Amino acid sequence: MSLTPNRTPMAVRSPCVKVCQMDPVTQLCLGCCRIQEERDRWVAYSDAQQREVLQRCEQRRDVIASGKGEFAPGMGIVESRRKGRTS
Repeated sequence: MSLTPNRTPMAVRSPCVKVCQMDPVTQLCLGCCRIQEERDRWVAYSDAQQREVLQRCEQRRDVIASGKGEFAPGMGIVESRRKGRTS
C-alpha cells in the first residue's frame, strides 16, 4: 500500500468502472482495458503489481485512442501477495 503524507495506508484503486464486458477482438475489458486474467487476479496482486496493471491499462487505452501500436502484454504468472501462492 502506498502511504499518504500522514502515513495512512492507501490501497491501490481498482480501474473497474462497472462496464465488465470483454471485447471479442482485443480480449480487453471494454470498461477498464484489463485482460480477463488481470481482472480475475486483481485482489491477489501486490500494490506494485496493481500499479503495473494500471500502467498497462493506460498504455492499452492510448493504443485504442491512437489506433497505433501494440497492446501491453498481460502480467503472466506472478507471486500472489496472499499466503505465498502463485496466481
